[in-house]
Amino acid sequence: MVNRIENAAFFNEESFLKYDHLYKAKYISFVKACKYEAKSSFYETTTPKTPLDVSTKLVGVGDSSFTTVSEVACGGDLKPSIRIKNLHTLVQIADRKKTSLPQWWKKEFELLLEENKTTSLLNVAPKLKPPHTFCHEFAVPLHDTDFTAHTRCASYLRYFVENSSLASHRGFFKNIKTSFHDFHIKKVTMLYVSPSCWGDSLVSETWEGEAPLTLHCQICKKDRPHEIVWYGEMEMFSEVFGLRH
Repeated sequence: MVNRIENAAFFNEESFLKYDHLYKAKYISFVKACKYEAKSSFYETTTPKTPLDVSTKLVGVGDSSFTTVSEVACGGDLKPSIRIKNLHTLVQIADRKKTSLPQWWKKEFELLLEENKTTSLLNVAPKLKPPHTFCHEFAVPLHDTDFTAHTRCASYLRYFVENSSLASHRGFFKNIKTSFHDFHIKKVTMLYVSPSCWGDSLVSETWEGEAPLTLHCQICKKDRPHEIVWYGEMEMFSEVFGLRH
């Protein structure tokens, strides 16, 4: 779902948000921040998972960014089970520097907004890293990057999950007595701070938050440990889902 915007932009018969026009003008966008929310009913084994209905829409326009919402409804249900809000920042392809949205684009798409701007804001503030974290070093593989060889935003979430899995397996978490995989994700918020590329050596650090079943993750470049590349926060359901008796 995080990659849905790119698919709609390049592979739809009609390019989503006229992304093809932006690309021809030497612009691209990346996901600066993201918020993922899932309902508990999605994990119930009695909930039909097919057919899946996925929708993506524009909900906010700023000076150099725009906000989209992607939703997934399962089994013909009209109410979405999963919702992702993405904040996209526009940059110039040549130098990857942030730039203002073209006036023709803003004029056209501000008229199509379905939510008020003030309700479409997405703010993610990284929590301070504690002295003791679970660390894992790795290199970015090619298949985790986009067509510019920069790491996809969706890849960082997988790094978060993989590091949390390792931390749980090695008994690092004090409040997760069983396995990280016994729990289901309720909410994830993510913030992209600076780019990484194919072959970069990264360090993923994970720790538990103050709230129960809440995890945090900070990813930095190995040679620049004080500069954050990506930050994420995950909240999990306490219930173990399955068949109800």
